[in-house]
Amino acid sequence: MFSCEVNTNPIQQHFINLKLHIQQYLNLTGSSEYAFLGKAFTWTCALSKPKEISTNYVLFKRNAITVCAGIGYINGVCRIDSYISNYTYKCLSENIYSLKIPADNMTKDENNSQWHCESIANSSYRSSTILLKIAIDVYNVSISPSDNPLTIRESTQMEVRCVVNRNAVPAPNITWYLGSTDITFMAGTDTTSITITGNRTDNKKSLECRASNSNTPPKTVNTTLNVEYPPMVYTLSQQDIIEGRDISVTCTATPGNPSSTTFYWTKVDNSGFRQNGATLQLPYIQRTSSGTYRCTAENNYSNGEKGTDSQSMFINVLYPPIIENRPLQLVNESDIITMTRDIFSNPLSNVSWYNTTDLLITQTSVKTASFTIERATCTDTMNYTLVASNAVRKMVTAVVELIVNCKPISDKTNITLGVTCTTGIEFSTTIIAYPEPHCELQYENGTRNNHMITTIIKNDVNNFTVQIKQDVVEKSSFGVYHLKARNMFGGTTVIVNVIEQRRPDHPRKLNVICEETGVRVQWISSFNGGEPQYFTVITLNSQDGTVLSYRFLDKGENEIHSTYITNLQPSVTYWFSVSAKNSHGSSSSNVTSCKTKHVKETASSQTGVVAGSVIGALMLVTIIIIIVICAHRQYTCIIGFEKKNRDVKVDTKKDASNYTSIKEQQDHTQRDMYGKLTPNEETNQYEAIRQTDNRGNNEQLYEQLQEKESIAKEGNSDNQNIPLKTKDSSDDKFVAQYAEEYMNTSFVK
Repeated sequence: MFSCEVNTNPIQQHFINLKLHIQQYLNLTGSSEYAFLGKAFTWTCALSKPKEISTNYVLFKRNAITVCAGIGYINGVCRIDSYISNYTYKCLSENIYSLKIPADNMTKDENNSQWHCESIANSSYRSSTILLKIAIDVYNVSISPSDNPLTIRESTQMEVRCVVNRNAVPAPNITWYLGSTDITFMAGTDTTSITITGNRTDNKKSLECRASNSNTPPKTVNTTLNVEYPPMVYTLSQQDIIEGRDISVTCTATPGNPSSTTFYWTKVDNSGFRQNGATLQLPYIQRTSSGTYRCTAENNYSNGEKGTDSQSMFINVLYPPIIENRPLQLVNESDIITMTRDIFSNPLSNVSWYNTTDLLITQTSVKTASFTIERATCTDTMNYTLVASNAVRKMVTAVVELIVNCKPISDKTNITLGVTCTTGIEFSTTIIAYPEPHCELQYENGTRNNHMITTIIKNDVNNFTVQIKQDVVEKSSFGVYHLKARNMFGGTTVIVNVIEQRRPDHPRKLNVICEETGVRVQWISSFNGGEPQYFTVITLNSQDGTVLSYRFLDKGENEIHSTYITNLQPSVTYWFSVSAKNSHGSSSSNVTSCKTKHVKETASSQTGVVAGSVIGALMLVTIIIIIVICAHRQYTCIIGFEKKNRDVKVDTKKDASNYTSIKEQQDHTQRDMYGKLTPNEETNQYEAIRQTDNRGNNEQLYEQLQEKESIAKEGNSDNQNIPLKTKDSSDDKFVAQYAEEYMNTSFVK
């Protein structure tokens, strides 16, 4: 402040002092902010007398013209000098004075007039100049655009203005309403205009502008909104339809504004497809018609444009599996091969690969079926079956043909053929190979045999039967031959041994497992000597000398045969042997033994066991005495008989006559359920058994059974196992038993 006073020049200081005088000593106020036409208005001038003013005498000026030359208290009396009669004046106090514009004189001429009051003693002491404003009410309100209804498209914006009479004083207060909702906040600072956005929910609502600048009710104007919007199409679901059927889908929509609606259908991936109308119709639909279709609904706006809405729908045409057709696949042996087939189906198919009836692999939901063989062999040549299924159709099949180039492989590497001079030579073997092999029968020295006729029969694409036949058998026909089969990928040789028919070879690998009252017996068959053979299982009870035998048919060479023998005594050692027999003779296996398991007995049964043991011991002593006497008598016969056999040459035909033929045995089954041993067998085997010490010389029993054969006549040609009784059965204990055949490979090592 000090620096300002120092730097202020005299003129500036005068105006500063004048402003201070105005603010401090004279104050002019109106009776209201605005004057109103036809209503009185009063100016009031308040004086705060400074020391340098000797009198409280002021004057009023209008537009710088004095309308009252003076008013104030002089000697306690209110004095008014030289005034205009349009106004009235009054001393309100010694320092406050008023000028009143009567209602009749409040005309438009007073509008914007300038008023102030000042001291008569010093004009520099005066009030601020005030502009008299006459208030003009809002009497005209309109909306721009003036359309009613006011049309606006959905999601577009439009500015709407509220227009009032220009002379409205003070500035009017404007509010906006949409329906009954105050939306003035959307107008911003300038409320004379508002921007609205088209919304279908506002359609047919009233947009109203309210304007007021006084205490009188506001003036209003409104218009109705016409919001144009498109129809709304309802959601369409996917359509699953089986190929060849008709499909019809109707599109529906909520009407828009305007409400008149039209429909049409298009296909997304086909610009040329169009169907007019709400219903899509596709008769006898094909898989090529699968795809996305679009329903469009439209209406027409007032400006000529269209309102549109659309929904997409997928049509899924279902059809059964079709398996790709391909030519056969030709590969080489040992190759890694993959067979594939494309599967055309909707929905995707589950596939299975079969080797005849054997399931190889299953694949789910595939477009391409495949099956891999890591190392192809000759046996992989076949027609595989590929089965495809889906929801439309089950079990669609196709043949997948695979041929493997391979050298010949025979089902037999050695053939032993027993023949006679009257039977002829005839045998066959099966060979797999591709291409078809060339077969030749050669002598052991490599020269070709032209006497036997070789015939090749094609069973399948890689399966061949080679038949060899010779009607007349000569002595030179016996011997070893080589059947050679060869193609471009290699060859194989089958050794053929043609021999004269003879008795069977010994049964092999006899194994027994004893249980409490039964035994499991298993053996492997050998060459039958060129004639059908059958087997007899012989059991010997080492405790009481009982011998039982059971007969079985032959299943073929090198086959496992097995049976289960029941009704044995517990805790007893049994000896076993298997005999093979044909029309030319017989041969026996090795002799083996096992002991049946002990059966635990209760205390109540032990008394009976002791009594039975005593009785059994007495009976055993009696039997031993009888056996010793019989053995002594028959021993002389055996010695003489064996000596005679050593001196006399055996006639095989005569020996063969001692056996009943299979046919005769079949006829004799109903008459005699138990076959009887031949005289020679009785002498050779049972006499030896009767000389056995029942108290258990196991080594002697083993030697006698190993040395002799026990061949019973066939009592039943069926696969029944009938216990046989010796011819001299009156001295043997016979126990009826049934032998049950079973397959148990636990013996095979």
